[in-house]
Amino acid sequence: DWKDCSDGTTSFQCGMVTVPLDYEHPDGQTITIALRKLAASDGNAEHGSLFLNPGGPGGSGVAMMQGMAPMLTEETRGAYDIIGFDPRGVGQSTPITCWTNDEIKQHLANPSDDAGPTDPLKGVMYKNVAAQEKIDRGAANAARCAQHSQVPELLDHVGTRDVARDLDVLRATNGDAKLNYLGISYGTYIGAVYADLFPGRVGRTVLDGAMDPSQRWADGEAEVTAFKEGVLRQYIEHCQAHDGCPLTGSTDEAIAQLTAFVDGLDKTPLTAPDSNATVNTQEATEIIYQHVLGQPDWEALTAMLTPAMTNHDGTLMVKAKQGSNKSSTMPVEAAAYIANSEIMFAAVICNDNPDTDSTASDWDAQTAAEKKSYPFFGGTSSAMDAYCRGWGHQGKTPPQETHAKGSDPILAVGITGDAQTLYSWTQSLAGQLDNGHLFTIKGYGHGGAIGSCATAATIGYLVNGTVPAEGATCTAEPRQAASGAEG
Repeated sequence: DWKDCSDGTTSFQCGMVTVPLDYEHPDGQTITIALRKLAASDGNAEHGSLFLNPGGPGGSGVAMMQGMAPMLTEETRGAYDIIGFDPRGVGQSTPITCWTNDEIKQHLANPSDDAGPTDPLKGVMYKNVAAQEKIDRGAANAARCAQHSQVPELLDHVGTRDVARDLDVLRATNGDAKLNYLGISYGTYIGAVYADLFPGRVGRTVLDGAMDPSQRWADGEAEVTAFKEGVLRQYIEHCQAHDGCPLTGSTDEAIAQLTAFVDGLDKTPLTAPDSNATVNTQEATEIIYQHVLGQPDWEALTAMLTPAMTNHDGTLMVKAKQGSNKSSTMPVEAAAYIANSEIMFAAVICNDNPDTDSTASDWDAQTAAEKKSYPFFGGTSSAMDAYCRGWGHQGKTPPQETHAKGSDPILAVGITGDAQTLYSWTQSLAGQLDNGHLFTIKGYGHGGAIGSCATAATIGYLVNGTVPAEGATCTAEPRQAASGAEG
């Protein structure tokens, strides 16, 4: 039953759908899935519903509706009811809860260096943390989540195959014979698994910035590490081609200088004259990643690094950290959502990747070898495997190729310079799918099916069913600030 949303928004309607906790026991315990709908602007919705998922894992499709719906063209909003949903465990669906609101309030008022409710994965993806610490963090988080969740059994049933089955229930309860779907990033994994489980029910499906469903998370992270280190080398060459670059010598020597400087910030953090804030190793690594690849701005990065490396002046880096920080004055509800998203990110990965026979010493050896090959970004690829060992709630179905034999055409959109879901993954998924079609965006960024040069092709497919020609490409407008970060 669609009803007015409790938050008072008038343009949307909200609803709940009941689904089985465990699809192997469909008559057993149930949970609820939250949805938010923007009804078709022409009141007709001749193509039915278009379901959206923003990725994550742990992202809220209900929250996504606020920002995404206006970006969709008038044609799309006329042809479909647009529906966002919170996957099981997330947001307004039956959630996994790991901290009380009082604990979150206390942490916001007195944040510490330890991982708290608003940053439960702190240190897990950090290259200088031993595997046993990651295992211990997973175990501690799992214990808290089992204690505080209304349905603690949910910890064993938040994998992508569960979410895909939920999505089929959502399709059916909305009266759609086929699922029309736009998934971004991890949302492409949901769409791909759905297509493999229910190929005859696949409607117009866009998988934007795709994951490779045949690949373990750790293997994908290793590829991402190599990609990031490669672009960092390009940045260094760009920096050295201009006056004032603080990195000297060969590219290898410059990476060694940068790595040594950043690794030393745990012992002597960067400070700024007019601030009590500091920048440590992990924070500096994140700032550098964002400026090299996340939101490329190579000139600004050089401007930050020059005083930091020559005079240990962290004024600009502290400012960058403060600009990206989660505010301690945020509402408790917002902090609880962030905590849930962080926990669900790991919970889904653990459910999707069965445990291995590796030991903590094996993972530490892998970390050391990766850091040797990729000194700056290397050392984190096995982090989630270690965390999941401690978390303890892992699935039994390994990653596998997705063919969706007999499905309608599926459009996979990839960006050549995507550092989060690599372009090669989109190529791989399009090749695995029996009826997959690849559209390539030449440029940098993450997710470009809507709001980029690919919009016309995407809307042509969603509204008219027109599949782009084989080998179709477009070139994204380069981000002016990148000053050399073009792809």
